[in-house]
Amino acid sequence: MGFEIQEYLWYNREVSSCHAEENAMFSIEIVINDEWVTPVYEHVHHGRCFYAFEQARVALLREIGFPNDELLAQGKVLVISGVTARYLREVKRGRVQVTCENPVLNGRTLILTQRILNERGKVAVEARIESVFMDQNTRRGMHPPEDFARAFLDWPKG
Repeated sequence: MGFEIQEYLWYNREVSSCHAEENAMFSIEIVINDEWVTPVYEHVHHGRCFYAFEQARVALLREIGFPNDELLAQGKVLVISGVTARYLREVKRGRVQVTCENPVLNGRTLILTQRILNERGKVAVEARIESVFMDQNTRRGMHPPEDFARAFLDWPKG
């Protein structure tokens, strides 16, 4: 698909906010190759960045004990309900980090901040991804299972 996941990384970093607290972040490292680069621009097309975000979310689900295939087997689908993105720098060939940060559960909506960090560690793309659980049979939104909600909200605490 144009890149390969190199490894999962868990680490802490300082987040600048009103309270300047430390925040855990889940990250995968990927290698962007020529298949992903639009030749005329020599950078990754903005739409392909969302595939990298998806790979990080799927890896996070696996890491917290809720792999996508198991959710599907239970008749639960996690679907994207909203996306806001800011493109700050080009995403070019090479190693990048794709993060999942700041998990929030607001009723039925799961919210993650995700970033693509370039080889210098600078934020290239930042997104707020909103997802909801959907029952596969009824095709209606549902509240996340309690054990999932706990794991989703607790993973940053280590």
